Amino acid sequence: MTDKHNRPKNIPDLGVSFEERLAQLGKLSKQSRSDGSGMAVASNRYPTQNQHRQSGLQNTPHESHRMSNSRDQKALDEYKEKGQSKQILKVWFMLMQAFDSKMKQFFGDEPDIHFMKFAATLTPESYKRLEANLLERLDEDREWPPSLIRLRQLANSPTKESMYKARQRLFHFPVPNAELDRVEAFIKKYKMREVRSFSERNFESEFNRKYTQWFREVILDDMDIYLEEQSQKISTSLNEDNPTENDKRRDDLIAKGQAFDHTLGQRIQKMLQEKSAAVEIEDIGEEEATSLSKRN
Repeated sequence: MTDKHNRPKNIPDLGVSFEERLAQLGKLSKQSRSDGSGMAVASNRYPTQNQHRQSGLQNTPHESHRMSNSRDQKALDEYKEKGQSKQILKVWFMLMQAFDSKMKQFFGDEPDIHFMKFAATLTPESYKRLEANLLERLDEDREWPPSLIRLRQLANSPTKESMYKARQRLFHFPVPNAELDRVEAFIKKYKMREVRSFSERNFESEFNRKYTQWFREVILDDMDIYLEEQSQKISTSLNEDNPTENDKRRDDLIAKGQAFDHTLGQRIQKMLQEKSAAVEIEDIGEEEATSLSKRN
């Protein structure tokens, strides 16, 4: 198991914002977060990129901006009534900063109804996962044309950093169960047999692939909660004495002395009587043999 190779950078420890991190990577003009002097520095340092980013940011829609497509504007107004328009524009602005021309190539200059639907479904946690996954890809210089399918996958996927931490906390430097997060606790309680079947040579890649699956089962489907509830139901059922109707009827017959009042019961009773008689004969035979031996 490899635990030191290809460790992704710990983005939260960098202490910078998403926009600042993008700027450090040469992906974003400082104009979006600086004053006039800052813009001059950015222009001198990255003149071509700065001009390119300025055009993208100028075309970024705001709540007061009327969209060119009436259908999209109507959809945005509906989301605004639900209090979701700011979130939609926040996601759009973040992605525009990261991809700019590629965003325009796939989505145009403004978010359409499909993008709005995607952005509106993001929770605070899924937005953070999307942002963190984008940062990891930018760190690895893996900028790619965005698509809603890929963006949705990233929003519902763990980062490489979280996978690395899980391997450390579960295998290399185990921590107490109380310190494990939900996914790690789920793996330790229900998936360790499967983990032990991973090949040592490809452990990291196999673990990462399955971790993504288990992460979605826990975070999106609450599988850990479901399994715990099922376990509690089974335990409760085993501990409780809940007689069925058949059990009640049987106990009632026994109490009334009617346990053998049927064909099968009569056969059982006859077998018991025959066995009892055979035992008595054997006892008599043993007594006679004992008596004869004493006489002799």
